Amino acid sequence: MLTTGLAGCTGDPDGGGNDEFDAETLQGMIESGLEDFMNNTTVEITTNYYTNETSTTTNNVNGSGGVSSSSLHALSGTDPGESSFVVSYSEYDNDLALLVRGDAYPSSPAGYSANGLDGANICVGIGSVWEVEMVNYFSARNIAFTSVPVADLAEANAKFTDGSCDAMAGEREYLENRQAALAASGFCCEAWITNSVGDASGGTEDYSSAAGWSVLNLTIEQDYGTSSYLAAAHGEITLTGTCIANCSGQSAVIHHTYVFSTESFAANYSTSSGGIDFSNTCEGMTNLESWPGYFGPPGLECELDMTMFASLDMAYWWEYDITSFDDYEFAWSDWSYYVLWQSAAVTMHE
Repeated sequence: MLTTGLAGCTGDPDGGGNDEFDAETLQGMIESGLEDFMNNTTVEITTNYYTNETSTTTNNVNGSGGVSSSSLHALSGTDPGESSFVVSYSEYDNDLALLVRGDAYPSSPAGYSANGLDGANICVGIGSVWEVEMVNYFSARNIAFTSVPVADLAEANAKFTDGSCDAMAGEREYLENRQAALAASGFCCEAWITNSVGDASGGTEDYSSAAGWSVLNLTIEQDYGTSSYLAAAHGEITLTGTCIANCSGQSAVIHHTYVFSTESFAANYSTSSGGIDFSNTCEGMTNLESWPGYFGPPGLECELDMTMFASLDMAYWWEYDITSFDDYEFAWSDWSYYVLWQSAAVTMHE
């Protein structure tokens, strides 16, 4: 603890006696000093556009004195990042099955069969090939199910996990991977897979599925003697498929857009899969992941690494009302990004 006195200021200004300043004089000095400070303060706003230029704008507030210790910084631009897109073919010939929650329908009483799921609530796309196949299977056995509508596998996974549905439909290979992931995560109960309930492709010869990802890495520095705080981050990218064969009766273009934002832009957040991750490194310091503002301790030389990522998890051609992924050429767009942070000077002591 550092203790110091203010020269010429001793005792109570309102107490009279031998004080050098009375209350009125001291108040006048404070007001005069504040006015002088405001008339000689500059706010510096630095905007770095990582397209083809860097610009710095300095705005004076009521004067033209020194630069203030606080500044806003924005990083904005486009970048291709790193991306991948792969079409694969199932070794199970698109065998359609059901992943079942054991707390709703235990595996042994059901005989590990969909025949034991009479009255089950099943997550499946309304009007989809899968729903049609399941209706045919259940009707042929005089049993019934209730469809719980989902837009895609991501929503089906979420509803299956929270118990909104007793089972979810899917290609057997995907369900086996999902079953293993649930077991590894400590899922609440047994998750078991039924026998085949149909052909996931609806009887066509195409057994293709697609998966892809795109990643953008950004690095922002906190200089020695400054304190930086991340205010907001936002990223967007689109995966587009353009028809190149058998285009009659199919969409000329199909696409999926991913939008990611930090809490400051929460109203703009919408995505199926992906997000923004942060990590930092500071000179001589470790274990700083939870530091407020993400950068690290004020005053130290630090780097904030930001990773924006989007992923397409095993999508099937019939989810897009097309005949085959082979009829399309797919490409990721460039990332569009915006990052805003604030910096302030820190007085460092040896």
